[in-house]
Amino acid sequence: MHEVSIAQALIELIRRHLPAHHRLVRATVRIGPMHGVVSEAMQLAWSIVSAEAGWPGVTLVIHDEPWRLRCVACGRCWEPETVDEPCTCGCTRVEIMGGDEFQLDSIEVDAAIPHVNQKIRGTAAAAR
Repeated sequence: MHEVSIAQALIELIRRHLPAHHRLVRATVRIGPMHGVVSEAMQLAWSIVSAEAGWPGVTLVIHDEPWRLRCVACGRCWEPETVDEPCTCGCTRVEIMGGDEFQLDSIEVDAAIPHVNQKIRGTAAAAR
């Protein structure tokens, strides 16, 4: 199940972009079929890996991207079920235009962690 290693890499990527003193709420990714990721397996791997990382309950939203092909003979573009689907013109030579995506689209964070806010308020009150 390579989804576990993908989830671990995703955690590391998110850590690099997570603002200081904020809590991760949701991560949204786009994954094309070329990566062979099964969404249900990815969700399971994410729930385990994110909990181990100290982020239990963080939501992972997965957008499964389709194959996108272009026929070299007629130029038609389409989104087939499988990458080996021939063009309606009968040509089997195609260019892959999409389906290899693996992108972290966004992260949603919550306001600053409460104990950090309390320290800041306590320091401000003491300074008055």
